[in-house]
Amino acid sequence: MIPYVLLMFMPLLISSFVIQCKCKYTINYERKEEISKQNCILTFFFVILFMILAFRDESIGRDLKNYKFYFEKFSTLDFRGVFQEKRDVLYVFLNWMVARYTDDYQVFLAVVALITVLPVAVVYNKDKQHSFLKIVLFMNMSTFIMLFSGLRQAIAISMGVIAYRYVKKQKPLLFFIFALIAWGFHHSAFMILLFYPLYHITFKKKHLWFVVPIIICVFIFNKQIFIMVTNFMDSDKYTSAISSTGAYTMIILFIMFAIFSYAIPDEKMMDKETLGLRNFLLLAVLLQCFSPVHTIAMRMNYYYIIFIPILIPKIITYAKDELKEIAYFAKIILTLFFVSYYLFNTYNSCQTGISALDTYPYVPFWK
Repeated sequence: MIPYVLLMFMPLLISSFVIQCKCKYTINYERKEEISKQNCILTFFFVILFMILAFRDESIGRDLKNYKFYFEKFSTLDFRGVFQEKRDVLYVFLNWMVARYTDDYQVFLAVVALITVLPVAVVYNKDKQHSFLKIVLFMNMSTFIMLFSGLRQAIAISMGVIAYRYVKKQKPLLFFIFALIAWGFHHSAFMILLFYPLYHITFKKKHLWFVVPIIICVFIFNKQIFIMVTNFMDSDKYTSAISSTGAYTMIILFIMFAIFSYAIPDEKMMDKETLGLRNFLLLAVLLQCFSPVHTIAMRMNYYYIIFIPILIPKIITYAKDELKEIAYFAKIILTLFFVSYYLFNTYNSCQTGISALDTYPYVPFWK
């Protein structure tokens, strides 16, 4: 449990120490405020996260032993054989490339950790306000657990984050290239293609009169809609596994985030990115409505969940003047709640040995 506690709190302590040291050399209050906004909490967080992922034992992450089998299998392929694989060919190619230099699976895990963490770190660091809230939200999202187990999709998510940067810059060709790269790592990454239109369409409060009924209808008829959609896919693969996955808690949480995102901010002050990310949240709510039917819905939703920890702090920043105190109070409540929730679940998982995707307790590779 200790590495996960350090991951949450050590960046805050180190950054606070650095800020205090910088502030000792200035007597200007405004300068101190400027220094505090240039905190390095997120930088330290992602460095520690990379180390935890790179140095973990293969028992940390339910699928890692299977990935080790495929690493050894793909390493024996010739170059032509790599591109004869039917699906996720870029993941096969990555295995093959790393195996040209080493047969050490631990090195491969470190390479994957770098690929998955770096793009997310860059995007999260663009706005340093409310950094600790970002961290606690990130660590409570299902995408955090996915980093430890689902190597292919974790890479696809990180490629999606890069694609998102080109959505912001309105460079559709580069966006499409990275969306295609993400699809080459995991077949669910076709969901990234919705980034571009969704980001540039503006849903404001006045549009909720038709957005909300759509979400309600999807939730009520989620099973029927899911069957209809999967008829265009590999229907036997999905419909045969339809069942309740106990995902209602996350639906409620995302709905609360959506309400918060529309009730608190001053839409006249919101920038383009905040409006776009709020659209992503609406789709995340919609996709989450299918999660009680099949876990594949959650896999498709990962590409949007990863942006929720960026959105919520922005909503607090753009709070209406008359709601700024409420927004500040909400920040405190959210931080305390998600810190407590994460620590409780982590402690319980470490004590029982039962955890999501075998993520807890942490074991380094040298043990």
